[in-house]
Amino acid sequence: MIGKTTARTWLVGIGFLLAYVALDYVSFVKPYRDIGITPWNPPAGLAIAIVFLEGFAIAPFVLAAPFVAEAVVRSLSSPLIEIISSVLIGGTFVAAGLALQRITPFDPRFRSVRDVLTLIAVGAVTTIAAAGFHVGMLLASGQVTRSEVGALVWRSAVGDMIGILTVVPLLLLWRASQAWPSIGPWVPLQVLAILVALAFVFGYHDATAFQLFYLLFLPVLWVALSHGPAGAATALAAVQIGIVVGAEIRFGSDPGFGALQVLMIALAITGLIVGAVVAEREDTAARLRDQQAALNRTLRIRSAGEIAATIAHEINQPLTALATFSGIASKALRDGDTALAERAVGRLESESQRAARVVGGIRDLLRQGALNKSAVDIRQALEQISDLYRSDLATRGVHLSVTVDGDVPEIVADPVQVQQALHNLVLNAAEAIESAGRPGRIDVVARQSGGGFVRVMVRDDGPGFPPAYDLADPPPFTSTKSEGSGIGLTVVRSIAEAHGGRFDIQSTARGAHVSLELPIAGDFS
Repeated sequence: MIGKTTARTWLVGIGFLLAYVALDYVSFVKPYRDIGITPWNPPAGLAIAIVFLEGFAIAPFVLAAPFVAEAVVRSLSSPLIEIISSVLIGGTFVAAGLALQRITPFDPRFRSVRDVLTLIAVGAVTTIAAAGFHVGMLLASGQVTRSEVGALVWRSAVGDMIGILTVVPLLLLWRASQAWPSIGPWVPLQVLAILVALAFVFGYHDATAFQLFYLLFLPVLWVALSHGPAGAATALAAVQIGIVVGAEIRFGSDPGFGALQVLMIALAITGLIVGAVVAEREDTAARLRDQQAALNRTLRIRSAGEIAATIAHEINQPLTALATFSGIASKALRDGDTALAERAVGRLESESQRAARVVGGIRDLLRQGALNKSAVDIRQALEQISDLYRSDLATRGVHLSVTVDGDVPEIVADPVQVQQALHNLVLNAAEAIESAGRPGRIDVVARQSGGGFVRVMVRDDGPGFPPAYDLADPPPFTSTKSEGSGIGLTVVRSIAEAHGGRFDIQSTARGAHVSLELPIAGDFS
């Protein structure tokens, strides 16, 4: 195992060195004099990411990387100074990667704003330390003057920060197997929007690039809102490359590129935070769906347990009596005692009727159970349904639309049962659409229907009900869907009748139309 680990570490380390040198070479643009300080330093992000992913074992390669890159890309003016500088700078990258590893709340998938802020904080400390070490060694070797220190530290820190914000999220998201933006119908337009924005920023000569830089926010935010952290990281990397190319064309040797990179930091932070906010909303919606599913399962299990316990308790005595008297009748017939047998059979009949009455009583209790009536705002109830299911249904290809007329008054009902009825109607429509294997639409409309009632209509464009289905009295435990329980519409009808309301089902060539009417709130004290 040790040999395999060592071999892998060497393989990864050598690959890292090659990538570090290659990135240093392609990013060696607009350096300050003959000193290797540029306003874009992606190797810094690569070094931090590799330490986070591989741990302390990769540290020797990270410590040596700045020296190797200096020797290959530039020339070594003072080997000893370069070695010390390499160890100091590489050491800051190692410390940053290990710090991200040990910050427990940090998630490399960037699923929360906290993760982005953690990266920004670690990156800021790292860039300032690395810039201080680098410029300090240059000052000690006499390559720069004291008057240049401030500008060089700032330039170096900005370059490192850009490298960290653009490279670290890309690598960590890739390693975390985060879903990347799929090539959907909007992706080509988003790529085009980035290119158009870059063309305006660097091609419109009647305005400076600084004046038009805000145009780059539009496509980056569009991609971040559409695809979350992965989209934001991809867009930022593309924009950064575009800025490098555009600045080379627009400015030439002009140092304005450094000022643009400061704006790029603001763009990167904004894009990553927006992507993280999108991820937070997705995770919150997923947790809400899981909690709702768990609640539904719990309620079903609890209801089934209560029903089972009630039936077992109430019917146990009739069943015991049936068993007793059937035994007496059998023995009496064997003994030839017909009178006793007749009495036993008579008791069997009466106990059978008693068992039937018990089952009927339980059925009536379940259908007409006690109601805790109060004033219910149907608008608020439907908004809760919409908030709960809209995003989930959208991912399943079902569009949910809720419309409530402005003059709809409150109704008098049991809030829990009304909410359950609305849940059943929306989910029943969604499952019907899904069973058709195509996208669809659910329209929920609430309006005052006259006669002291509020009507809630649920229309869907699913397959509708089959011709043999009894629309006037939907049979319980009979479902038109392969995985349906067959009790959803029966429960809704029972709730409507228990409230003195009405329930109606219609099936058309374009789907199903179900309406629930409940009485308007009045004096129910």
